[in-house]
Amino acid sequence: MRRRVGAWLGLLMWLSVVGPLAAQGPAAPDVRFGFVLVSPAAPWPARAVAAGAGSNRYQLNWWDVEPQPGQREWSLPDREIAALRAAGLDVTVLLHAPPAWAREPGYRWVPANLDLPWDDPNNAWGRFAHDVARRYRGTVRYYEIFNEPDLRAYWDGSPVQYARLLAVAYRAIKAADPEARIIMAGMAYWSNPRFVEEVLQALRDLPGAADEGYFFDVAAWHWYSQADQLYDRVRWAQELLARYGMGDKPIWINETNLPLWGDGPGPQAPTPGFGTPEEQAAFIVQAFVNAFAAGAERVFVFRLDDGAMDQTFGLMRNDGLPRPAYLAYRTTARWLSHASFVTREVFSDAVVTVFRRPTAERVSVVWNTTEAWTTFTLPAVAKDAVLITPDGSSVRLVAEGGRYRFDLPPGRRHTEPDGRRVLVVGGMPVFIVEQDRTPPHVTVEPLPALSAAEELTLKWHVTRPSGAPVAFYEVQVSVDGGPWQPWRTVEEPTATLAGQMGRRYAFRVRAVDVNGLRPPWPPDDQPMAETVVGGAVVGRVVDLFGTSLAGEWVCVAGRCVMTDEAGFFRVDGLPSGQFSVTVLGWDIQTTVSVRAGEETVVSALRPRLPSGWLRNSEFSWDGGWVHFPPDGFRLIRRGDETFARLDAGAQVAQGVLLPPERAATLWIRYRTGGAAVEVRLMLLKPTGGERLLFRDDDTLGRWREVALDMSTWAGTNVVVMVRADGEAGSIDVDTVWLGVPPARRALFLPLVVANTEP
Repeated sequence: MRRRVGAWLGLLMWLSVVGPLAAQGPAAPDVRFGFVLVSPAAPWPARAVAAGAGSNRYQLNWWDVEPQPGQREWSLPDREIAALRAAGLDVTVLLHAPPAWAREPGYRWVPANLDLPWDDPNNAWGRFAHDVARRYRGTVRYYEIFNEPDLRAYWDGSPVQYARLLAVAYRAIKAADPEARIIMAGMAYWSNPRFVEEVLQALRDLPGAADEGYFFDVAAWHWYSQADQLYDRVRWAQELLARYGMGDKPIWINETNLPLWGDGPGPQAPTPGFGTPEEQAAFIVQAFVNAFAAGAERVFVFRLDDGAMDQTFGLMRNDGLPRPAYLAYRTTARWLSHASFVTREVFSDAVVTVFRRPTAERVSVVWNTTEAWTTFTLPAVAKDAVLITPDGSSVRLVAEGGRYRFDLPPGRRHTEPDGRRVLVVGGMPVFIVEQDRTPPHVTVEPLPALSAAEELTLKWHVTRPSGAPVAFYEVQVSVDGGPWQPWRTVEEPTATLAGQMGRRYAFRVRAVDVNGLRPPWPPDDQPMAETVVGGAVVGRVVDLFGTSLAGEWVCVAGRCVMTDEAGFFRVDGLPSGQFSVTVLGWDIQTTVSVRAGEETVVSALRPRLPSGWLRNSEFSWDGGWVHFPPDGFRLIRRGDETFARLDAGAQVAQGVLLPPERAATLWIRYRTGGAAVEVRLMLLKPTGGERLLFRDDDTLGRWREVALDMSTWAGTNVVVMVRADGEAGSIDVDTVWLGVPPARRALFLPLVVANTEP
């Protein structure tokens, strides 16, 4: 332990000499970083801004402005708000403290006549809230309505009365300044957990509540002393609001801190809920990190100086001397101002939260959650990084094996009454700052498959992992599948191309950031968006029995495509008009009407075979016939002779229209290899049923020709099938023909009457 502590202190001393960043303030004030009750007197506003604060929660007491009815004195808030604004702080005004004359009888904090409309002469609270907003319109945007009403010290009414107070203020302030935003009072919560839920229920029950946003724009809470509450309780608050239908409300933590013991007023010995100056510094970092990771919109620290309180909260002493927490606030604002949350991971020994800055830096905030020193390894996204401590000192880290290694000091836990060990403050955090060299990524909005207009508008979205702004976009185009060509360089995520009817356009886009980082182009065959200007004809080609015909050429208006394995085709890029659809090699033709930007779907195109003809009946190429299984069929070529060989169990089939009776002759030339296999000629009718027309197994390897009389089925659509039955061997089929084959002038073989039995 002594060695680790000594090493840590030695590191800080060395850092203060060779690598201090403490002089570097935040790039610009970020309103997410706030203080509570910054004194308007010099030098406090300047010191708040120097710490990186962009906001101050300012309390305006009604009884100070209007101690008597109608006698208002604005000079003090005018002067103080102007001083805070001049220093560069966004001022959120806390309206509080009704004067005695305006209170409901028997109450200290509840204004009278809250059930009246805000502009009723007897509703003094409504008129006051309206006049405040009218006076500071353009100077103040956010108004918080009272403070911690769940504590009797600040509100002695009921949740329903507070809901009415809030609703009156909402309507009155919005009437004076529609751009104003209303904050529900920051809740202390722990002393009266049910109060806020009863307020939400009461708000929901008020007339017109949903239409008026339930009478508040921001929900606020106060979480002190335990840093992880700023993550857990923010998530809880989000769920609570969602249960009441108010989940879209931003959440502010407009009071947080770890008060001190032994350094000013308050406890002088270790006390639950209090910490040392070093623990306060660690708390400040962890509070902001946890709150932003959970989605809190703003975080306000109570407070910058000690003031005249009976406890010590100040990040600076009243004499202006900064405590470690002031440096921690400044370092946190320096590295998290305007940064976006990326991820939060809780390990067994540490919490790691990652942010990205607009300047392409990745900031990982890491702290120890154990009570012992630990060595932590962090995955690297760059070759090196800067480790920064909360006092602003820094040292360079070099990644080894894609990781950084560094030591983390211990945190502090205390024992709850139920025996649980609860982390009060994690160990002193460190900031690991890397220059993220990840280039921006573009996602292009899809274009329609068909575009009716020749003017094509391309739009896209960009993600910036490094956070670096985009300098410009490079756009490339490919026309009709041609090479990619640089088309345009633009600064906005959109571009318009004047296309031409009937052309296919493909696009790809990449972003180049201000550091010159650009991703590689996607592969040439993977466009990011594409479209065809014109219309399309889609359909399917099938045989007489609905079996897909693959590999057929379909032509429309001079554009030809081949059907796929399922017989489907698509011809696009067609201008508007009427066109013929033709399937080459078949008696198939139909007329379609095409409109640019639309698909014209044609029903299944079926061939009508001429009488006395089977497609590819001489097996001169692998087509026309459906054969299965696929590996049981092959074409054999020997010299000028070509025939089909079917292994035992294989078959080929084709749908045909049998010719009229006078020509209904089926001719087949075949040979078998012996008794182990036989040739079977089958006929299948569309209505069902299978007929064996002919079979033979004794050609002993010699070609045999048979003609069959098919007059029984003349003029009908059937499926002709040739099957090789048996367990071994094969058959060869040379020709299957309807009528007399062209090579013969007449049949000079006996006519066989086909089997017509079921």
